[in-house]
Amino acid sequence: MIRARGARGEGRIGCIIWLIIVSLTGYALYKFVPVKMKTARFEDFMSEEASFGSIRGVKEIERNILAKAKDLELPLSKDNLTITKTKEKIKVEAHYEIVVDLFAGYYRYVWKFDPVIERPLFNV
Repeated sequence: MIRARGARGEGRIGCIIWLIIVSLTGYALYKFVPVKMKTARFEDFMSEEASFGSIRGVKEIERNILAKAKDLELPLSKDNLTITKTKEKIKVEAHYEIVVDLFAGYYRYVWKFDPVIERPLFNV
């Protein structure tokens, strides 16, 4: 029986490195994707609320947005939310930070979000 050279069944360090890279990527996705999905849903809700700016008052929009932030467990308070309504447009701004703990709290990543939604107002 003839053996091929270099085919002795040895493990290579490259395989271990790739496993580490894939594991770290999976862990990062596990930590960051839920946060991104929550903030994207919240931004869509803000946009939807701003679209109804011509038929809803500022207080009602503010109350709805804060309730949605609480529902999504986002750290948004009344102080970090600004709603400006003029005759031509409505502008909704939110400023908040989400802290993502990595590696059992050894590293903390602070993710800042500053969505600004501007919509024109139509007379109904």
